[in-house]
Amino acid sequence: MSDLFEVQRRLQAEADEVVRALRLEELLAGLGRPVRVGSSAMGLMVRRDIDITVVCPKLDAQALEAFIAVGACVMRMTDRVVAVRFRNDSAKWNREPEKYPDGFYLWLSVRMPDEMMWTVDIWLVDQPDRQPDIAHLKTLMPRLSDADREAILQIKTALAERPAAAGTVSSALVYEAVMDHGVRGLAEFDLWHQER
Repeated sequence: MSDLFEVQRRLQAEADEVVRALRLEELLAGLGRPVRVGSSAMGLMVRRDIDITVVCPKLDAQALEAFIAVGACVMRMTDRVVAVRFRNDSAKWNREPEKYPDGFYLWLSVRMPDEMMWTVDIWLVDQPDRQPDIAHLKTLMPRLSDADREAILQIKTALAERPAAAGTVSSALVYEAVMDHGVRGLAEFDLWHQER
């Protein structure tokens, strides 16, 4: 196994500690069913970023109040939480309703005792079947081989090392390139990405 797998395992353990330290499972369970998604759920981590989607019964005023309460609770964790941002991505504020369900979003910036900075993205939705990150757990996870994981980790690591001015590429695009188009390296990914 490559060093990429070791780095991923270390980041995974750190991510689990962030979730524990912030009591996110406990806090979010009051809203609905929290689901770890993204790279920290699929063993594909290269950055200190955690994604959680919470499936609630109904995205309404009551759900919003409960979500605000979670945000306020997290804001009180001043020993670790540096910043909290909220976004309303529902109704007329949903920028891409054809691609994503309505939702509420919290972004957290967290500094752990080892001084490492983390971001946590939390979505609250009531239409999980329309949420791409949940779909990846069902459609991508069962197909992932160690060779696929290594290719994804290699490409994501190389992309993360690029200057910010080069722009960001979503992990979902990397997953698609590797899993659906057989891409295996950064040069091949760049070519695939330019041609799509």
